[in-house]
Amino acid sequence: MRSQPSRRKRGVVLTLQGWQRLQRAQRQWEIQENTGNSYTLEELSELSGLSPNTIAKVQHRQVAVDRQTLESYFRAFNLTLSLDDYTNPDSDNLESGSRVMLKGQVPLDSPFYVERLPIERLCDETILQPGALIRIKAPKLMGKTSLMIRILDSARSHNFKTVTLSLQLADADVFATLNQFLRWFCAVVSRSLGLPNRLSEYWDDVFGSNYNCTDYFESYLLAEIDTPLVLTLDDVDVVFNYPKIATDFFGLLRTWYQKAKYADKSSEVWQKLRLVVVHSTEVYIPLNINQSPFNVGLSIELPEFTPLQVQDLATRYQLDWGTQKVERLMGLIGGNPYLVQEALHHISCQDITLEQLLETATDEDGIYNDYLRRQLWNLQQYPDLVTGLARVVMSPTPVKLDPIQTFKLQSMGVVRFLDSQVVPSCQLYRQYFSDQLGQLRLNLIQEHRLGTIVSINAVDLAAKMEADSEQTQNLLDRDFQVISQLAQQYEGQILKSFGDGLLFYFPSTINAVNCAQEIQLTFIQITPPTSQPRLTYRIGIHFGDVIFNYADVTGTGVNIATRVQAETSPGCVGISQTVYEAVRSYLPLQPIEIGQRQFEGIEEPISLYQLTL
Repeated sequence: MRSQPSRRKRGVVLTLQGWQRLQRAQRQWEIQENTGNSYTLEELSELSGLSPNTIAKVQHRQVAVDRQTLESYFRAFNLTLSLDDYTNPDSDNLESGSRVMLKGQVPLDSPFYVERLPIERLCDETILQPGALIRIKAPKLMGKTSLMIRILDSARSHNFKTVTLSLQLADADVFATLNQFLRWFCAVVSRSLGLPNRLSEYWDDVFGSNYNCTDYFESYLLAEIDTPLVLTLDDVDVVFNYPKIATDFFGLLRTWYQKAKYADKSSEVWQKLRLVVVHSTEVYIPLNINQSPFNVGLSIELPEFTPLQVQDLATRYQLDWGTQKVERLMGLIGGNPYLVQEALHHISCQDITLEQLLETATDEDGIYNDYLRRQLWNLQQYPDLVTGLARVVMSPTPVKLDPIQTFKLQSMGVVRFLDSQVVPSCQLYRQYFSDQLGQLRLNLIQEHRLGTIVSINAVDLAAKMEADSEQTQNLLDRDFQVISQLAQQYEGQILKSFGDGLLFYFPSTINAVNCAQEIQLTFIQITPPTSQPRLTYRIGIHFGDVIFNYADVTGTGVNIATRVQAETSPGCVGISQTVYEAVRSYLPLQPIEIGQRQFEGIEEPISLYQLTL
């Protein structure tokens, strides 16, 4: 019996009009019913009765769904689906190349990949070199992954083996210790190469995890293959959150790169390995220059599109644009690859004109709405970034920011350097964040919150600056980066950074105490007192009332934490009575009671304790 041909399942997708109607209604509900916070996919699922996966398909407007699905989504916000709200994705217009909206990486066969010569040529030449190392860095959505897959394609054309490992795939538990991370790393590469896991044969705790990992690659993985291996590490930014692991892991990668150049018996094996490391902007931890892989090999920093590249891309989208239109678009969004691709896609599909885009770019139903709201949400997780970016977008002249703030904002791609100071990356960010952060300022005039405040201060900094200002400033910058990274691991948020200190907020008192102790122990281990110059810090912790507002963080919680810090011995951690009561049942503390202190403006004296490390 001849089988019947399967029927082609047809569906619909939202038109731009339908999407904008839905977005406006959803945003209104978020303001009225969800205190202004964006609904998650899970919350939208509860409202509409659709699965989170189905909702994601509707929002992306690229995968067809049935009409009843759209009706359910619209009904959740008291809307009725009309004929103008959806269309058949199989129509001739949608089949044109320009109808394919680029999300994330640009596919190898896409006509919309923009070459930024000589970058591609340099990468193709370098990957053929024995023991090569290529570092690709840029803010998010600048085309790092698109370049990476072209390097891999070039390598495969020479019959090289390739393994791509995104460190975003690693669970948090993987980063518990260096040993656990390197075992996971070796196991994943083994599986990707189709080789059995033989960690038990090559891992001996006597030798340490760095040696074991190196031996596993040299004696097993690289020895088993007869062609070069291109190992690509994507999203290595994840490791930056774990400074202790990052220092050893990146030192390991540099050692492997150098092994290929030793001209000894093992060099031939290591010459098979070609490394491609992909990360956002710059490394955010102070690595020893002789251990870091970030100052060797080929460094690729992806630039924005030039006017000529934007004009060429517009032609590929079948737009007859002259110099004036290119300049008008770039006057708003600069040469950001994602923003340019998004604009040209919608204009070529006749969803919007250039004039309309320039007028509505920052509107709630504008084409950049989702992207800008994600950026705003990311910012709101870090009060210091909100304050820093607000200063930048609301100032008509370049602004000098704290180095940590500058790094984070630059990594997000929302600021750029101009004469050692920072300005918004493009006019779109200035317009959007001026409005949004201005409104946020009104919303955060007085927000009281109970929380744990950690005050950290460098001891005798003024005297050290007078003796050697350059060396002291370098040490301070290095230490502040280490402190901030450790605080982030324990869910701490930086509130302020000033000349000689930092102020952090922790939702968990236990995390705050653990973090403070690790900070002090880290500095002892990094620079023992008998070695090179070092700075010493006092740390004070208090749990109490904190007042958050747009421009500052105040309250008795801040005042007492600062005073506890001043009463603490250099190199130690001091805690108030409220902190001691909160953690003593959960942490193996051996505190030394400093005694009671009467602080100005505080009615009752406060008992203070100093922790032994």
